[in-house]
Amino acid sequence: MVERVIVAVDGGPASRAALDWTLARARTVPLRLELTTVVELGWSPVGAPADDFQPAYERALADAARYVEQQSPELKATSIVRRGVPVDELVRASAEADLIVIGTNKTGVLVGAVHGTLPLRLAAHALCTVAVIPADWVAGEDDVVGDSVVVGIEDDVAMDAPLAVAAAEAAVLSVPLKLVHAWSIPATLGVDFGASVPFDALIEAHDEILARALDRVRSSHATLPASTVLMQGAAAPALVEVASSAAALVVGTHGRGAVAGLILGSVSHDVLLNMPCPVLVVPRGRRAAETELTGASR
Repeated sequence: MVERVIVAVDGGPASRAALDWTLARARTVPLRLELTTVVELGWSPVGAPADDFQPAYERALADAARYVEQQSPELKATSIVRRGVPVDELVRASAEADLIVIGTNKTGVLVGAVHGTLPLRLAAHALCTVAVIPADWVAGEDDVVGDSVVVGIEDDVAMDAPLAVAAAEAAVLSVPLKLVHAWSIPATLGVDFGASVPFDALIEAHDEILARALDRVRSSHATLPASTVLMQGAAAPALVEVASSAAALVVGTHGRGAVAGLILGSVSHDVLLNMPCPVLVVPRGRRAAETELTGASR
């Protein structure tokens, strides 16, 4: 399978990190690369002459294309300039992609088209997996940075797509997979059980969630080293802690609908604001599941 990958480019250090991550990926995964930039019509930095600003997009795109040619001359890349609202244009592009790669500086300060809130909004709406790459990401030996792939496990059947993506990533990178599930005591238990909270039963139930997920991984990746981590507390801090030395952290979105499509969900949102490593955000709809389960067989 040839992976269709789009890299968002704006000429800044975050988009260079996104491009470096993608070029490292191209050395192990066959891919068709598209470099894209979005000219945000009607907006320009304060003091920037109108006739200087828009050509800067094309220059950034041309620089990225030259960089790809220098670093990976065997990789053929196409360059596309889109015009409109960046998140809308990238979401539209995601319908024809397997993966969109975008950089972030993690500071929350709006700098250019690819920084600030755009990765959050794109991850919430995209129709394919979105890889968000920290601006300080640097490839290590053999292009692998990190000792594992970590995936957050929740108590719902919609975990199939994120789990498939995580297993495929671990297999491609030749690193172990860690399945992480965090739990806390529901507030209603205090009402239902009074002072006696059934800790053993709760732990057993959450262990079973992890066991079922691990079984699904082993059924499709029998030789992949995989382990489970059960932690008590909030999910986002648990995932950030476990993924502190990981090559990638995989999380899912809440799916689509009148409200769900507007937000990522608190776990994915908080992880993206406290990124320990590259984060892959996987939509849980049929489109993602079909694409990534196919990719898992690479």
